[in-house]
Amino acid sequence: MIPPRERRRGAVEQVRDRIPVARNKLAHDPLRLVADVLLTPPGTMATHITDACINCGACEPECPNEAISQGDDTYVIDAERCTECVGFHEKEACQAVCPVECCVPDPGHEETEAALIARAIALHPDDAELKEKAGSGSFPSRFRA
Repeated sequence: MIPPRERRRGAVEQVRDRIPVARNKLAHDPLRLVADVLLTPPGTMATHITDACINCGACEPECPNEAISQGDDTYVIDAERCTECVGFHEKEACQAVCPVECCVPDPGHEETEAALIARAIALHPDDAELKEKAGSGSFPSRFRA
């Protein structure tokens, strides 16, 4: 039996192998991109909150995906809801308001712009403006700032 960590790593690599194909689909059909890219396993987002968090709560209301919540000792980011603000802001809103700069990238869990915009569309299926911007490739993103 393959240990869970090894299974997850294999699944992530499979998704990353499909990303170039997904980027080509973005301009043509953003909803189809969601189906192709959103298979990324949980826990593979790049932004996380470190233990330096002072529990001020400044980050929680800024998240367009409601991905930030109060944890036991610090605020936490739900990996399945975090889009690193791709589709909404030029940089992560949580990083912009954090007074102690504890909302930071996790280089061990990088995601592509294509995967993040696909997640944003999936989380906001009724947002016509987001879909239009994604379809034209003119959405805000830290990858373009």
